[in-house]
Amino acid sequence: MLAAGPSGFYNAPTTKGILLVVGSLSLLSSILQIKTDFHLQLVPHLTTHHQFWRLITSHFAFATSTEVLFGGLIIYHLRIIERLFGPAKYVSFLFVSAILCTFLNIAVLVTGNALGLNALPSGPYGVIFAAVYQFYTLIPVMYEFKIFGVAFSDKVFMYVIAAQLMLSHMPGSIALAVCGLLSGAIYRSDFAGTRRWRFPKPVMRIAERFLMPIFSSSPAIRSTATTFESRTQTRSTTDRPAQAMREYLNVLSTGGAPQGGTPRPPSEEQIATLQAIFPTATQDQAIAALNSANNNLDGAVQYLLENQPDAPPSSSS
Repeated sequence: MLAAGPSGFYNAPTTKGILLVVGSLSLLSSILQIKTDFHLQLVPHLTTHHQFWRLITSHFAFATSTEVLFGGLIIYHLRIIERLFGPAKYVSFLFVSAILCTFLNIAVLVTGNALGLNALPSGPYGVIFAAVYQFYTLIPVMYEFKIFGVAFSDKVFMYVIAAQLMLSHMPGSIALAVCGLLSGAIYRSDFAGTRRWRFPKPVMRIAERFLMPIFSSSPAIRSTATTFESRTQTRSTTDRPAQAMREYLNVLSTGGAPQGGTPRPPSEEQIATLQAIFPTATQDQAIAALNSANNNLDGAVQYLLENQPDAPPSSSS
């Protein structure tokens, strides 16, 4: 599962803008047959014709539909990083990563020319894999599962899609992916203050005034119930088909009890993990969320995100 919190682009305007820009330019470059204007070559683009503008345009459009598909899936799922950073920090991170990747791409073309690597495919490979590195270092594992005795975590789905994108246009796509991972590591190390850099405040104010109304999204419709118990009752009556399918899938993936059977009680570790993620949730609310998701931790987290528990009243001295 590639669920990353609430669906849609709420609190993720940068992700929405990137998908629209990259998708539109990739489609237009195919319709207008100008794909050759986006990829990057040392010879003749940079050394002979001095087309240095390609260092910028090469980041904005994919060349094939396969790259658009897998790249779009990754960008959409990585909105979890934007929600973690906040839009201002995330757009600064993408800008810094793009600059670092541009210099690394030039280094790859210069050093790889002797090995026959003279061209790099177009597309935002660098910023995507820089964000994948942040996903690897910052996002915790929510659950694990086994296939033929081999243990995997829920994050493996992201890595499989990223590997597919990395191998889609070899050998140049591999070089771009490595450059992106390196730029992500440089940003994470805060080399030369890269992690603390932000766009100037006047620029951010202009973006908030003119771009945020275009790319911002409203939150999902929430329940009008005022208590955790009434939210639970409302959801159980309005979402029965989806809940039945979710329970069936959880039975297959987690070995939980089927409908009508004796449910397995949640473990103390699962309850403690939920309360660490949601400090305002009581133990009973954590248990109720786990029971609703058939002890699937990822499902319980998504349940509590959609049904935020009320903060317990503070005890008076």
